[in-house]
Amino acid sequence: MAGARKSGDRANRSVRTDLIRLWLTVALAGVLASATVAVYRTPSEQTTNDASVSGALLFQAKGCSGCHTVAGVAEFASIGPNLTKLSDIAGDRVAGMSATAYVTQSIRQPRAFTVDGFGAGVMPTFVLSDAEVAALVGFLLSER
Repeated sequence: MAGARKSGDRANRSVRTDLIRLWLTVALAGVLASATVAVYRTPSEQTTNDASVSGALLFQAKGCSGCHTVAGVAEFASIGPNLTKLSDIAGDRVAGMSATAYVTQSIRQPRAFTVDGFGAGVMPTFVLSDAEVAALVGFLLSER
């Protein structure tokens, strides 16, 4: 009887081990499939997403979130204009100027434009690389 019991325990452990291996294999396959999809996104999709993420991080790191509200990133700032829907209005702010050009110039030369209700000369001039400005512009003009 003891021999049959040992044999049954061994069989149960073997089945459990096989089930665990199967579950881990399926989980690994799912992770690899997700990673493959992320790697093979179209370049424009990947660039936009990467710029938006790095732009959001820069927005916080450079202190922009201390003055500007952006939904999901900085919720309670009120010194500067709310930038949540900037993509909807930036292209119409200055005749003949694209949204990208407007936001870029607003970052590079903060005194170039003033939004009604907000004081001129309040926003400081930041030393930013072209890549940082591009990331911030990508983030600010992304759909939210």
